[in-house]
Amino acid sequence: MRKFTTLLVILLFAGLQAVFAQRTISGRVTKAADDTSLPGVVVAVRGTTTGALTDADGRYTLTVPDNQSVLQFSFIGFTTKEITVGTQTVIDVSLDESTVEMGEIVVTALGIKREAKKLGYAVTAVETDGMIATKTINPMESLVGKVSGLNITAPAAGAGASTQIRLRGQAAFAGANNAPLLVINGLPIDQGAQGANGYGSPRDLGDNMNNINPADIESMTVLKGATAAAIYGSRAANGAIIITTKSGRGSRGIGVEYNTSITAQEVLDFFEFQDVYGLGVGGLKPVSASNATANGQFGWGAKLDGELVPAFNGTMIPYEFQKNRLKEYFNTGTVFDNTLAFSGGTENGSFRASFARTDTKGIEPTNEYKRNIANLGVTYDITKKVNFSMNVNYTNESYINPPQIGSQGEGSMNFLTRIALSTPLSICKESAINPATGTEWPVAGWTTINNPYYAHQAGQSYIQTRDRFLGTAVLRYDITDWLYAQGRFNYDYSLSFTESKRPGGIGTSQPMETDGTWKGSYSVNEGWGTDINADFLVGGSKQFGKFSVDASVGGNTFRVKNHNFSTGATHFTVRDLYSIANGVTKTQGFGFNQSRVNSMYAMAEFGYRSMFFLNFTGREDWFSVLNPANNSKFYSSVSGSFVFSELLKDLSWISYGKLRGSWAQVGSANGVGTYEGNLTYNIANNQFNGQTLASIAGGGAPNPNLQPFTVEEKEIGLEVRLFDDRLHVDVAAFDKLTTDQILNVQLSTASGYSTSKKNLGSLKNQGIEFMIEYTPVETKDFRWISSWNNAFLKTEVLSVGVEPDGTPIDNLLVINFNTTGMEFLGSLYYTVGMPMNQLYTKTYLRDENGDILLRDNGRLIATTDYVPVGSSIPKHTGGWNNTFTYKNLALGVFFDYKFGGTVLSSTLLNMTRQGLSMLSLEGRREGENGLVFPGVYRSSGLPNTTAVTDLQGFYGDYRNLQIGDPFTFKSDFVKLRSISVSYDFTSAFRQVSFLDFVKGLTLTASCRNVAILYKDLPNLDPESVQSSGDTRAGYENSSLPTTRNYMFSLNVKF
Repeated sequence: MRKFTTLLVILLFAGLQAVFAQRTISGRVTKAADDTSLPGVVVAVRGTTTGALTDADGRYTLTVPDNQSVLQFSFIGFTTKEITVGTQTVIDVSLDESTVEMGEIVVTALGIKREAKKLGYAVTAVETDGMIATKTINPMESLVGKVSGLNITAPAAGAGASTQIRLRGQAAFAGANNAPLLVINGLPIDQGAQGANGYGSPRDLGDNMNNINPADIESMTVLKGATAAAIYGSRAANGAIIITTKSGRGSRGIGVEYNTSITAQEVLDFFEFQDVYGLGVGGLKPVSASNATANGQFGWGAKLDGELVPAFNGTMIPYEFQKNRLKEYFNTGTVFDNTLAFSGGTENGSFRASFARTDTKGIEPTNEYKRNIANLGVTYDITKKVNFSMNVNYTNESYINPPQIGSQGEGSMNFLTRIALSTPLSICKESAINPATGTEWPVAGWTTINNPYYAHQAGQSYIQTRDRFLGTAVLRYDITDWLYAQGRFNYDYSLSFTESKRPGGIGTSQPMETDGTWKGSYSVNEGWGTDINADFLVGGSKQFGKFSVDASVGGNTFRVKNHNFSTGATHFTVRDLYSIANGVTKTQGFGFNQSRVNSMYAMAEFGYRSMFFLNFTGREDWFSVLNPANNSKFYSSVSGSFVFSELLKDLSWISYGKLRGSWAQVGSANGVGTYEGNLTYNIANNQFNGQTLASIAGGGAPNPNLQPFTVEEKEIGLEVRLFDDRLHVDVAAFDKLTTDQILNVQLSTASGYSTSKKNLGSLKNQGIEFMIEYTPVETKDFRWISSWNNAFLKTEVLSVGVEPDGTPIDNLLVINFNTTGMEFLGSLYYTVGMPMNQLYTKTYLRDENGDILLRDNGRLIATTDYVPVGSSIPKHTGGWNNTFTYKNLALGVFFDYKFGGTVLSSTLLNMTRQGLSMLSLEGRREGENGLVFPGVYRSSGLPNTTAVTDLQGFYGDYRNLQIGDPFTFKSDFVKLRSISVSYDFTSAFRQVSFLDFVKGLTLTASCRNVAILYKDLPNLDPESVQSSGDTRAGYENSSLPTTRNYMFSLNVKF
């Protein structure tokens, strides 16, 4: 017993000694060259799992077990330093930059990390911290104007809306996917934008980038040219964006990080309505409720005088201008975003797990977007040679009542901009439902102007929920110190369910169908699918004296399988009971498709004296959707770089200089349907006289010889860094040619078909991009970094196919907006010899002198043909970013711009022909008695002197004749896009001992869409477009107003 007690005392004493020997060490790590802070330095206790990272001020704190502990300070690009603790409690360290210069590392195709100096093509590594400072729901929206050549447009389409992403122009005609390939942790996926697209598709349902939480992104690299993305072959026609999510690399011990933000979205109202005349026609006030209803869409009444007049619901209202209509209807949108992350690591591996919740209430009443994202990243060294990594991302989204935009009929903006300006919204809301019929109480005489309050109150709903699982597992084996083998498996599973309910009283006063059933519709749709991507890669990197060789060979299989089921009902037996069982007329559909692409590829890079580099890639794709006799395509690239600064080391003002050049051929199978070359059939839902009926599907003749279209791109570039890296310049010029674009060719009806797809179209994109970054001021406490990027783009249509007799076609009609039934003005064409996305309208008929010709009554005459008015694609895009840092305070100011595009304003056309715009005042202003339009009589050539007093008819001629001159504008703008202010309180917390568990704390406030400094388009923000697709490029119609967003965020680490 005595021995046991003695042993216990000895052990207790030893334990107390060990405890008291442990103590906390703190300090600051700086650059030896200029004594500036070094954040992110790994400070580890050698031989243990204890460690810490330095904060933004370069400070660290950690606990050491004893005086003999050795601290290791390591950071990429700097020489590792080791210090024995001894009796010290504060250890400040300065690190020297490594004499063996590693160079900037970027993530390239297939996730391969390469030194930037070796690349013969343009890539841009995105500053992900900046994405958080001005965070948006869709991460791509925060990159607007920040990457040269990357043109991003975020439609004003509701909470969680999609974005349009175009990299170096539009590689293909409308109908093909023109967005860059997204590669998330090695998984290639399409952007999948589900934007609004006019009547029939009036709701925006986001895109695949909404599946990624900005706080989970570790790195993002934009591969601009075809060469950069060439190894992705048939999926790389539009470049690629490589995204890697966090896996806790560099972590020691367990850490907790919490991000929270709140955003308020203020509606921006740029409308200038005329405020002189009220509801009515012919200069008269409404005299009855029915008269007020019949003319409720017109502002051709008497001058506003404030006296009482009848309204559509029979009440008496003041005859006066209603101000702030948009802000009265729309809400202040809110976004609450929270992310909680846990991370940890040892010498052998690390992990990071996060959960994020986003709750968004849109500016449109009843519109919401909810999102939950769970993300897990793990990396682990099984042995010194074998590494396993895994990334899993699960997203659950709910789109609740996305706004209806882009056409007349249902939709709030169509209503707010097209009812008389003396009609108060309050009575539209109070009297939305006609008590006599239970249907919509008409506010206007046109049934294409529907009261949105009725839809809200009658229970219209559209809800889509989506679940998505993205998983990646990678196993890498380092065979030797220069040779490795890697296998990767990606799994993508998605499930969506949509339920839609449309009350039968919308746009009608008759609640019943002619057969005695009740109007309305109800439908449900469910879709599910899997994408499986598996690849292997064997690669090596070896130095042979002055020569270096990097080579890889690999293979890939990509499998897609999709299902879809839908069912709907109309003609209901019981009123306001929306279900499939209650419907008398039912429809249903089922869809299934699957496809596969198998690939082999190889890459080889040769270097000489770390100065000359030459790279080759080749890839062969085999397609299941093509004719087996001709189902493969080979894609190749060659690129090179010359680091000329290696020859100029005596010039101290040149820090780095590189010339680069590349050529590549890639493609896209977009446009080749799963069963495109086969004859397929449709089976009717119901039998006829007891017989099952079937028919040939569609009117297109199968073409078994279709091939993916090809994109060939050439690029040259220059990169220099001058004056101790204070000035960076990157310039690139590219020429991109698309051939064999798949187009529909008209066939003789005698064939039994109307069209057939063939590889006939071609187009060209050329441009120059540059980025200039300069640090005007840099001291110990203050730094100012200013960067400017700009891209110039020139596009040209080269071919749009041939007639049945082989004659080349001059232009291809994409869409005539006036013939859709719900849109109003102009057409979109592809015209040979002209820029892409050419907008057409009719114009004023003119004589040989250029004078406008008029009828004898002073009315307009239109040209017989539509004429081109400009391309919707801007020629110049860019931005100017400034970051000011003073100690722990950072200020960001960002401007961006677009020039050279054209837009047609359908909203202004409708406002004018209905007497609501400022333009419609011409001819009825004080002292005017009609409009004498400047022009000459067609009959005599004499100057016009006739005053048109029927102004409603005159301005209505613009729609009827399709004259677009007053409604065609530049889409140009200059914006103060964002201002952000952040303060890092970490060092302040270090001064308080009981708060040292807080490893970092930063507060940020930002404002997005601060101000429009220049625009040509009246009444609207030029970015207030309704679609993220290409079919309605340059056409503005009933999109939501844009918003100014105020965000406050907190980031804290424990």
